[in-house]
Amino acid sequence: MQEKRKTVRLEKPLVVQYAHNSLDPVKPLIWDSTTTRNISIEGIFLNTSKIFEKNEKLQLRFKIPNDPHNQLEITGEVMESLARKTRIKFSDLDEHQKKIIGDYIESSFKKK
Repeated sequence: MQEKRKTVRLEKPLVVQYAHNSLDPVKPLIWDSTTTRNISIEGIFLNTSKIFEKNEKLQLRFKIPNDPHNQLEITGEVMESLARKTRIKFSDLDEHQKKIIGDYIESSFKKK
């Protein structure tokens, strides 16, 4: 099977909060917490307690261990969701956020 990903992924758990991105601006987000299976600058693979629809938008927030003062808040699109695992593609990552995640992945591989 050929690898589809264009970027390196890090298989290391991070604590992530996620919420369904409601189209109703008055309705508050209901956050749930989980851990990652892996992360790259393209997306994240989460352990989840529910199954989401393909293309569903989720709000994500998490801290990167080597930059704990910056909480990343990112929108993601569900690519695949099965029992207890969901693949999400980041849809609004800015250059600063890409750098934070990329530096974390790179530093983690250098430590190995």
